[in-house]
Amino acid sequence: MREDNFSRNPENTIKCAGVLDLIHSDVMDPMQTKTPGGCTYAVTFIDDFSCHVTVYFMKKKAKVLEKFKMFKVDVENTTGRRLKRIRSDNGGEYTGRLFKEYLSKQGIRHEKTVSYTPQQNGLAERMNRSLVEMARCMLYHEGINKNW
Repeated sequence: MREDNFSRNPENTIKCAGVLDLIHSDVMDPMQTKTPGGCTYAVTFIDDFSCHVTVYFMKKKAKVLEKFKMFKVDVENTTGRRLKRIRSDNGGEYTGRLFKEYLSKQGIRHEKTVSYTPQQNGLAERMNRSLVEMARCMLYHEGINKNW
C-alpha cells in the first residue's frame, strides 16, 4: 500500500459515550498583549462529546493544575457525571508530579500525545487557533490598538 492511500485526517477511532468521557486540553502560547488582569496565557478544556469549551486565563503556565481543579469541580457539579479521561500534549504543565498525583487520586486517565504531533490533540489545537483569530477580528473591528 502506498503512503498516499492513508488518510491525512484520520477520524477519532474511540467514540465517546457521553459528556466528560474525554476532555481535550491545551495551553495557548503567551499572548503579545496582557489582559487587564495581567494574564498572558490561556488554557482550554474541550469536551469531546458535546464540544463545550471552557477557557481560563493565567499569568503563569504553572497555574494549569489550579485551573483544571476549578474546571473539574464546575463541570462535575453541573453535569452530575465524573470526568474520566484528559488528553493533552507532553508539556511540563501536564506532566509534573503534582498533576500526575492529582489525576491518579481522582481516577482520571491521562492520554498524552506523541511529541511534535499536535494532530493527536487536534480539537484543542484548532480551538486555540479559532479563539485567537476571533479575538483579533473583534479587536480589529472595534479599532482597538493591540497594546490595549
